[in-house]
Amino acid sequence: MMRTESDVDYIYHATNMERAFDIAQEGLKPHRPWEFTDQETWPDGGTERRVYFSRDLDSIWAFAPEEGRPVALRVPVDAVVLRGDGTGDVFARKRVPSDVIEFLCDDGWRLIAELMLGE
Repeated sequence: MMRTESDVDYIYHATNMERAFDIAQEGLKPHRPWEFTDQETWPDGGTERRVYFSRDLDSIWAFAPEEGRPVALRVPVDAVVLRGDGTGDVFARKRVPSDVIEFLCDDGWRLIAELMLGE
């Protein structure tokens, strides 16, 4: 995997390859804390649907699903309405459309829609 650094113009999210294909089709959908994680509430005690991001690419790997090949996603910071939870992470409450999501592959960042094209 190509090494890259965080860019202040982007926020980052970790997933796995299987979910990345779903995200390529449907976008990045908010979910409740108990969906895809082993927690009952978000770090601030909330339970509404959220998509969590980090401004630091290196920190997202701790949140990648345990199963499957981990994949880093990034979204332009100005493409979503962000909120904070007091932990330093940020989240969105609305679906992030796939046309603004990129994934990190061996040759750099590419639009996630390219996963569906087999490129």
